[in-house]
Amino acid sequence: LQMTTTEAKDPVKVGVIGCGRIGIVHLGAINKAPGVVPIVVSNPTVSKAEDAAKKFGVPKFTGDAMDVITDPDVDAVWICSPSQFHADQIKACAANGKHVFCEKPIATDLAETVEAINACNEAGVKLMIGLQRRFDPNFLRVRRAIEEKEVGNTIIIKTCSRDPSPPPYEYVKGGGGIFNDMAVHDLDMTRFLAGDDPIEILAVGSCHIDKSIEDLPGSEAFDTASCIVRYPNGVSAMVDVCRQSSYGYDQRAEVLGTSGMIATDNVYPNTAKIYKNDYTGNADMPFDFFLSRYFEAYVTETEAFC
Repeated sequence: LQMTTTEAKDPVKVGVIGCGRIGIVHLGAINKAPGVVPIVVSNPTVSKAEDAAKKFGVPKFTGDAMDVITDPDVDAVWICSPSQFHADQIKACAANGKHVFCEKPIATDLAETVEAINACNEAGVKLMIGLQRRFDPNFLRVRRAIEEKEVGNTIIIKTCSRDPSPPPYEYVKGGGGIFNDMAVHDLDMTRFLAGDDPIEILAVGSCHIDKSIEDLPGSEAFDTASCIVRYPNGVSAMVDVCRQSSYGYDQRAEVLGTSGMIATDNVYPNTAKIYKNDYTGNADMPFDFFLSRYFEAYVTETEAFC
């Protein structure tokens, strides 16, 4: 009988900034990921931070994000605040020697994005952006098919993302627009599947669903958008996004290759189908939003960071 022992790894102590919808998702994933422990949370509405702390067993809560960033016990900070605060909070984390996991986007403009990345590089801290679809088994299977040439050489990549209902005006305002806060997932997925950086992009947008946002600047006034992306070797990608889908949360990808095609479907809570004289199909709707559709991907993403 041969026995081996491994030295126990100290848990990664995490602080979370932002206890809104996405912050709660990440707290759930952090609690499920092995070797990761949340020790402090913050939210400007401190009652939300208190509620989150109670729900997830976090010992400390605060109304000030800097309390999280400067906490000497924190190894890494999860930034789950509104997009317009990301860049400054990333730079503050770097200045305090904290590793950073940040929800997309890094910033709402290119200059701030570069500054935030440079700050982390100069401080020698890790910076990872939350793009959880890269850790979803459905998209990973498509990627494997490409890498193993199961469908030949890639010709065209297609993705679509359509949310069940539009977000509130306050979420859209100041968020950087539909390309930054929504299509970013699809643009990143086309890059992930293409295995290369884009060389040309055409993007257009319009407003069909929520007319209240039409007074916002730039692409914040769009609730629908399409992109055509050109990659090296003639590979092209097409993306369409819409903030409302009447039939539920729609998340699909397709890759056409020289010897076949691979595609993902939406994910359902079960495989039951119903057969009637006026309907044949899935008995239930797909998972209703990213909170349930991608939860396991959030856990895997957390493990990959830590």
